[in-house]
Amino acid sequence: MVKRKRRKLKKSGLLILIIFSVLCGALVFSLTKKKESPKTNEQPKNEETTPKVDPQVEQQEKEKQVKYEECMKQPYRMESLDQEFNDLFASYQNLDLGIYFTEINNDYSYSLNPNKGYYSGCVVKLFSVIYLVEKARAGELDLHSTLTYLPEDKHAFSDMTDKHNFYDKIPIIDLIRYMLTISDNSAYFIIVRNFGAQTFNDYFRDKYNVSLHFTNKHPFESNYTAALGNRSLELLYEVLKTDDEASKVIREAMSNEVENTLNFDDVKFLHKYGEYDVWHNDIGIYDTDNPYLISILTTRAYTDYKTMIPKVNKDIYTIYKKNLDSKEQYCRGLAQ
Repeated sequence: MVKRKRRKLKKSGLLILIIFSVLCGALVFSLTKKKESPKTNEQPKNEETTPKVDPQVEQQEKEKQVKYEECMKQPYRMESLDQEFNDLFASYQNLDLGIYFTEINNDYSYSLNPNKGYYSGCVVKLFSVIYLVEKARAGELDLHSTLTYLPEDKHAFSDMTDKHNFYDKIPIIDLIRYMLTISDNSAYFIIVRNFGAQTFNDYFRDKYNVSLHFTNKHPFESNYTAALGNRSLELLYEVLKTDDEASKVIREAMSNEVENTLNFDDVKFLHKYGEYDVWHNDIGIYDTDNPYLISILTTRAYTDYKTMIPKVNKDIYTIYKKNLDSKEQYCRGLAQ
């Protein structure tokens, strides 16, 4: 009888120990969770609340911004603008330069020897690009259709001749890339052979009153002027206003560094250069919210064109930027 009682007591003690352990564990778990869980009704100390914006003040600021932006779209010129260009261009008189500058938003142009004739070189290729894109947008041409590269199309100063064999079929959009990046002559003559030089002459005469004198054997201009250069840039600028594949290809191709003498410091231009014998020309677009067009024609191919053209463009940019800063100050004052 005694032995059975001790065994019963042992079992009871073990049961009590297990219950006690479970209760202790539950208590510890409860206390831990209590410490980890923040009080939901308490706000973090030092938390700043977002200040309320007065709707009337907010509306006034919006109206000021609209007024400023509208002002920036209107033509503006500081009183000294013409005189500063007079003084600058007077310093170029003995450098045999043809220059044409047009600031788009301000409807302002200034030039030096705008109608003096120079040999164009490849800057005239912009006209063929404008023609092709305008025809494609009119639904009369597919830029992804192909043209065949024939032996007669091969010309000097051509990179595509290393990438294509005779009788390859090349998409027109690729020929445009070649013409605008490295100024590829073979690509240009493929275009001229297929569309005809007279087609370009007639198109730009009838639609834009622009006189070109291309022939199939010589699709260049012997009497190219800075005014004609800027006219091609005006037409190209209108082409670039439409956001599509063609505009993207043109921008990418014309942002190249090949003979890009318009660039200076960190200021970059879309450009097209042309060079033949003594003539080196560079024309392009400062493609920003406040764009300008610039054509600089020279007879400096064998001398200092690589230092002269960027210097001239930088001098022009300095005056342009001074006028732009004055305009921004005026418009901000007007908006207040």
